[in-house]
Parts: sequence; C-alpha cells; structure tokens
Amino acid sequence: MRRFVVLALPLALVAWAAQLLGPGFTAHAQAPAQTPASAQSPAQLIAIPCPPTATLDQLIIALDAAVSGPANKDRSCMKKLLLPDVRLIPVGPNGPRILTLDDWIAAVAKNGDEIVTEHQIKVQSEAFGHIAHLWSTYTTALAGKPLARGINSIQAVFDGQNWHVLEILWQAENATDQIPAQYLP
Repeated sequence: MRRFVVLALPLALVAWAAQLLGPGFTAHAQAPAQTPASAQSPAQLIAIPCPPTATLDQLIIALDAAVSGPANKDRSCMKKLLLPDVRLIPVGPNGPRILTLDDWIAAVAKNGDEIVTEHQIKVQSEAFGHIAHLWSTYTTALAGKPLARGINSIQAVFDGQNWHVLEILWQAENATDQIPAQYLP
C-alpha cells in the first residue's frame, strides 16, 4: 500500500529556512556549488520520477513529495513544479521576506539527512481557466519533531498539461495569530 503525505508547500519549511538565514539574508544569495556525485548521500543519488500535476490535487501531492524526505535530497522535481522565477514569501513579525527556490534549498540542505515532513491538513482551492489559488493549512516537522503550523496562499498556473507554482505566501501560527477554526479539519 502506498501512502502519500500531502503538503502545503514548502511554506512552513521556507519560513523555517528564512529564520535559519537570519536578518542579514539577501534574496539574491549565490547558489552553493554542486556536490560531486561521489560525495552525495544515497538519498541524493536516487532518481525518483516526478509525479504528474494535471490536477490541483496532484500538484499538492507532488509538492509534498518534493519537499518531504531527507533535507539534503535531490530537488529536481521541486524545480519542475515551481516556475523558474517562483517567489517564496514567509511573513513574520517583521513583514515579508522574498526567497528564491535556491535560497530555500540551500537552507534546508544544511540539515543533512534529517527527515523534513510537510503535511497538509486542509486545502481550499479556486480556479478559473489557467489560474488557481490554493489556501492551505499545513504542519511541518523536522526529524519527527513538530516545527510549525500555519497557512499557505499558493498561486498556480496551468500550462495546458500540468499545474506549476508561481508564488507561495505563508505565515506560521504564533501566540498572537492562531489558525481560525474554519481553516482546520
């Protein structure tokens, strides 16, 4: 039996990554050098085909598969799911921060083989033609320990065959801003 853990992208993970990068972080940081195949862990060497994203439900499943797993895993599928100029925007007490996908990948990879998990607990979607908005409630864990819970606002576009993410804006829950009951299962 196959089990899928559904995520609300990256969002909590991106927020977490932004926290790791600290206040001096700049959104145009240089991508890290590629690690030679001989130095990569087995988790990074396993090539797994990317799941289809012909429907919004499939997009959510594919995002989960791309985010969850060893923190330093290959992110090729994630790069196919998100448009090249995707904007990943965590909103915190000091306002929004704009991250690139490479920024997020580098920050998360610092956790090595630790398992990252993002699980979507509720999704609402609206679509018209080739555009869609997904409003999702997520939980995120690192090495089995709860990390965050919050709300994602995901903008997606359809290219005629597959859905791709254009932008993800999210805010993690905190003592002041609790997730409203209508966004919980």
